[in-house]
Amino acid sequence: MRSFGFTLLLFWHGLFAGTYIVAFITGDDDFMGMHIAAGWMLIGLGIIRLLVATVMPETSPWSLPWPNPALIKAFKRHWDTMDASALFQGRTLMIVVSGLVVLTVSVLASFSGYLPGNDLHEGVANLSLMAVLAHGTLILISQGLKKVRSAPSGAPAKPKPGRPNFL
Repeated sequence: MRSFGFTLLLFWHGLFAGTYIVAFITGDDDFMGMHIAAGWMLIGLGIIRLLVATVMPETSPWSLPWPNPALIKAFKRHWDTMDASALFQGRTLMIVVSGLVVLTVSVLASFSGYLPGNDLHEGVANLSLMAVLAHGTLILISQGLKKVRSAPSGAPAKPKPGRPNFL
């Protein structure tokens, strides 16, 4: 069963992802008001995430798992042995760093919209999209490997006599 803190973090992720999508697809002149509002909401959600993380204990799902020497050492050990399941298990270095990059680049993209010229804003926004896609890919790989690790090992069970194989 998930803790209330983890459920709130999932809710925050949903808000952040939804707001990001709205901000990204409403960049046309026709939807500029919605685009600006979504940009400000991204900034606000980023600030909330960082402020909450500063007061939470390290064991909380809201804490930011800053890359530390032990995490880096474990990552290097798993990388050297090419242990893919360990590379993506739990809060690993790749997922932590990619999440921090997404948060940083998304907020920078929002702020860059207020600078003169549109090229920088579009460039940072496109960079943020690449970061979001990379982060999502790492999460999907992590979840897929979790399913593979939890699958029972050994030969598949043989069907019982008298029963069709497809049941």
